[in-house]
Amino acid sequence: MKRFRRAASGWQLADLLDFEILLASDKSPAGTRDRTVFVRDIRPQLADLPEARRRRVGLWLWLDNRRAEDGSWPGAACMRTLAWLRQLLFIGMFVSGALLATGLCLGSGQRVHVVVFFALTVLLPWAVFLLLLVGRRLWRRSQAGIGLALNLLLKLVPGDRGVRQRQQQAWIRALSDSRAAASALGARLSGLLQWGGLGFGLGVVLAFVATLMIFDVRFYWESTPDNDVFMRAAVQTVSWPWAGVWPAAVPNETVIAASRLRSGAAAQRLPGGHIAGAWWRFLLMSVLVWSVLPRWLLAGVFAWQERRALRRLDFQAPRHRSLWRQLAGVERGQTVDAAADGALVLDVGGSGLDGIAIRGFMLRRLRLNPLATQRVSVLDDGAEAAADKALAAAPPHVVLVALDWALSPRQTVDLQQRVRRIAGEATPVTWVVAGGTADRPACPGAEEMQRWTAFIDGLADPATEIAAYDPAA
Repeated sequence: MKRFRRAASGWQLADLLDFEILLASDKSPAGTRDRTVFVRDIRPQLADLPEARRRRVGLWLWLDNRRAEDGSWPGAACMRTLAWLRQLLFIGMFVSGALLATGLCLGSGQRVHVVVFFALTVLLPWAVFLLLLVGRRLWRRSQAGIGLALNLLLKLVPGDRGVRQRQQQAWIRALSDSRAAASALGARLSGLLQWGGLGFGLGVVLAFVATLMIFDVRFYWESTPDNDVFMRAAVQTVSWPWAGVWPAAVPNETVIAASRLRSGAAAQRLPGGHIAGAWWRFLLMSVLVWSVLPRWLLAGVFAWQERRALRRLDFQAPRHRSLWRQLAGVERGQTVDAAADGALVLDVGGSGLDGIAIRGFMLRRLRLNPLATQRVSVLDDGAEAAADKALAAAPPHVVLVALDWALSPRQTVDLQQRVRRIAGEATPVTWVVAGGTADRPACPGAEEMQRWTAFIDGLADPATEIAAYDPAA
């Protein structure tokens, strides 16, 4: 039960990395033992889940079962590396911010140029952030950008170089064909950078306060044009979040005029007292409000974006659907009528492959019991109306049976949309493709089945599957 609650709560980034490595390590990762465990232990836990969640939860439980057999998996190692990088970046940027603030306060006779201080401690970090954000947008779907990020990350993870290269290729493939997976990794890396910005801001604040407590620091600004009006407007704009709460941290016109350093007055004694007090409060609040607080909020936003992206994983890539078929497939003799769900059978083209004709196959391979059969894509308005009425009755499952040579991609798309429009998005749909003729149906050819499987997978419908008819099954 605990494992099921963990699976239902959602995938983590480490889970996704382990999952893709497992798929890449073996051409057929789901062996006989995996299918047995899935049918015996996992499938019963999925019975009450909607179709859209069944695959997500089932694949996580399967992955967790495989990981229990071997404790060495790369996902956890990569997450530990990212956590270590976050701490290192936070500490490094904290020290950088502290050194910068100390240098600005003590490097020029304990006189601080307020414009330079604000630009270096607030504006410059945001300019770097925006530059990195643009780069993330450009490389978000780029294999080159994804590969570079993963290559830098894997260099820090201990292990064999050849193994790391195989891991990198598997993850590049996963992140390239899944927007949700790429967004999850991008959000994790962006959140890591926010911790660096947070450390920088806190370092500035701590060093600035410590310097003020030890030294007599004065503040000034200077400009060749007579732009006191511009300076007052800039101060009012920056200080609007706290102006009503802490007016003493907003330099007024008198403070701004008194702290201006004019030409020829380089040796003048800058005023202290309330003049210096207004400026240091203003600069302190500027860093806290425009640097520390936004970084803290952005770290939370990127963490939320990562969780949201992982919740949107649909596992609709061909390799995911192939694995699900291997796991969820039922071997001959495993199913009896009482254990099968009911299904509405749609005979595509009126070939005569009704529910009675394929009942044994449906019971043994699909775990479905045909309840009724209707004809679709026939020149019979009455039959089409009857099929629509049966679909509108909310059948528990819909099975479309067709001969491969009589089916076209356009017809398939139209029928899929028709079923979804009438029966709903959550109704499970299975396409059964048969070869031969209606009188003597047979297994479809491997090439034809591969083509139709790729086509159905391309619909990216989590509640739609395909199966090859096998009269001997």
